[in-house]
Amino acid sequence: MVTESLTRETLRSLLGEFPEPCSPAGETIERVDLGEVGREKVRFQVEPGEWALGYLFVPREQRASGAAMLCLHQHAGQFHLGKSEPAGLDGNPQQHYALELARRGYVTFTFDFVCFEDRRHATLEGANYERFEFTRRVCAGSSLQAKMTSDAMRALDYLAARPEVDASRLGCVGHSLGGQQTLFLAALDERVQAAISSCGFASYATIFRDAINHNFSAYVPGILRYGDLGDVLALVAPRAFRLSVGNADRIFPFDGIRDSVERASRAYRALGVEDRLILDAVDGGHAFSDGLRERAYVWLDRQLTGRTS
Repeated sequence: MVTESLTRETLRSLLGEFPEPCSPAGETIERVDLGEVGREKVRFQVEPGEWALGYLFVPREQRASGAAMLCLHQHAGQFHLGKSEPAGLDGNPQQHYALELARRGYVTFTFDFVCFEDRRHATLEGANYERFEFTRRVCAGSSLQAKMTSDAMRALDYLAARPEVDASRLGCVGHSLGGQQTLFLAALDERVQAAISSCGFASYATIFRDAINHNFSAYVPGILRYGDLGDVLALVAPRAFRLSVGNADRIFPFDGIRDSVERASRAYRALGVEDRLILDAVDGGHAFSDGLRERAYVWLDRQLTGRTS
């Protein structure tokens, strides 16, 4: 079925029309001192006239611009949660990575994807609103993936413009939906120098084989003419990318994860940087476990800060 190779330009075209770019024009609306880090609640613009809320964390000892991480939240059908989970304000402690990485010395930023937390609809509930956002965008020549990627790009704009941030040392991390969006953001935005995707994707071939349904932003119209998600991952090369997964994840078949890594590894090998693509698989399911997170953070330190322990 594959007819030609996937390029960054082709992927963006397949996703359809992107929202009009704009300045994030962020403003801080709340500050909280958490001791070793400070937390700001931020309002920023994702497209002209449309605003989102996020949480920014800055280490107390920050004296010069440093490495920063965009932290993307999961799905789990929990539409009442978004930015608050990575920020450590609610939800699963395994998902508190924006707070954890700030305590490790990174400036971190997390925000709500459309349909979640402060971006829910007044009358449409949960998955019904998500389906509505997907269908109306397809009819307009776009996709929900284009919207989510564009919003993440605006969030990265905001983060990169902060005086505490060295814009040459930007990374991204996410679990599940956040891991999926980490893949697409890193593939399309070359500012992302290091990325961690926890339980974020497997090949379409295995997902369709096993009749697994996923969130509406997971699907890219026409992509199978050019390859699979391993070919999207290949677009990240030569930049650093780490997959943290469970080998018994019921929604991401492990053979589809391995196939994606093998496809992408050809691009990394061709550039002589095969060591920058890492698969860390453990016995377990759909979780960003303590062990997976700690190894990912140590790896991230080497990529963005030069720390080795």
